[in-house]
Amino acid sequence: MNIKKLCNYFIRYIFVFLLLSVYILEPMSVKAMEIEEAETLQDLKNVLADLKRQKRESEAEGEMTQGEINSKRQEIEQANKDIANAKNDIENAKAQIEDYNQRIAELDEQTQELMNFYQIMNGNNTYMEFITDSSSMTELIMRADAIEQLSKYNQEKLIELEDLIEENESLQVDLLKKQNELEKKIEENRVKIAELENNLAGIVDATETIDDRITYAEQQIKYYEDIGCKDSDILSVCEGGTGYNSTWLKPLTKAYVSSAYGWRSFNGGSWHDGIDLAGISEGTPVYSIGTGVVRAIRDAKTKWETTGEKSCGGNIIYVEYNILGKTYTAMYVHVLDINVSVGDRVGPNTVIATVGGGSKTWNWDMKGKCTTGTHLHFQLSEGVNLSVSSNDAHSIEPPGFPNKGVWFYSRTQWFD
Repeated sequence: MNIKKLCNYFIRYIFVFLLLSVYILEPMSVKAMEIEEAETLQDLKNVLADLKRQKRESEAEGEMTQGEINSKRQEIEQANKDIANAKNDIENAKAQIEDYNQRIAELDEQTQELMNFYQIMNGNNTYMEFITDSSSMTELIMRADAIEQLSKYNQEKLIELEDLIEENESLQVDLLKKQNELEKKIEENRVKIAELENNLAGIVDATETIDDRITYAEQQIKYYEDIGCKDSDILSVCEGGTGYNSTWLKPLTKAYVSSAYGWRSFNGGSWHDGIDLAGISEGTPVYSIGTGVVRAIRDAKTKWETTGEKSCGGNIIYVEYNILGKTYTAMYVHVLDINVSVGDRVGPNTVIATVGGGSKTWNWDMKGKCTTGTHLHFQLSEGVNLSVSSNDAHSIEPPGFPNKGVWFYSRTQWFD
């Protein structure tokens, strides 16, 4: 075999190797797709297959010792605290900026008053008259000293004002950096929490196992197959949209906010990604906040009846909405009765569930750890988020609700 032919074979082998590498090596570095990231029915089926693979691998590793369980619970708690602390830092920075702005406004007003005083004193010989119109040398000295003190005070206030403005501007720059860091931290911890929650129920309002996520994927696949979608179809096109809402409604006709969105002292301090609505009895109707589509349901009651296993957060309903042109996912947690199915198109007057969280749900919900009494945990996130960890990572404060301890008395009552 001559050199030219040998080189041609060598080049062909290299080309084939590189081509195969694309198919063999590339998938190893690709992050597994989440349910909400699926664009086609085939994507959903791939997600389901991957979740089942993860479950098999987890089961093959054997049962965890109690020490390992405690360790993972601590990791979940720490991850949530990291997110909470970062969010709390941002809220504190915003409050400090508001305080600085108020102090700057007050100092500016004082400075203007002093400047006006000096203008009066320096005009029409008023300054000299003030100094010389003294009944004694002692009074003259006192008046001259007063002018000097006022001048010194004014200079100090001007310097304080300039320092505050500079510190305020610096604080706003730091705030933007903290917001960027927070987004990264939330994403990192979202992945960590999702992994840990495959086997554990944590110490927050709600968590989910890998079995729950498998159920959600199966629900989605069945729904899209039932409406006639094929494997290659784009799901949003096949479904035809979720509907449009031009306003925000509340899920209850009346209630008070027993725990607001944000930092709270419950369980030693944690970030609360939703709001708790209380003051009503178990069995109170829970309404859809608008026109939307039911995306996923966790039937914790049936799960407990068949396996004896409790679920942190109990029954959960996920509904996708388009409000003012933007996509949101509402999560209704601790509900008692579930009145809808996955794929149902709901309207603003649809009773999707009833309020739980109390003694009637404690057989399948976790009393003390995840619920302390009758209430609805209502959570809102931007985008489509069909897991607790994803919903937490993209959560926003539900708009229009009152502060903690305050009642609302209609589904349209709005609070700024």
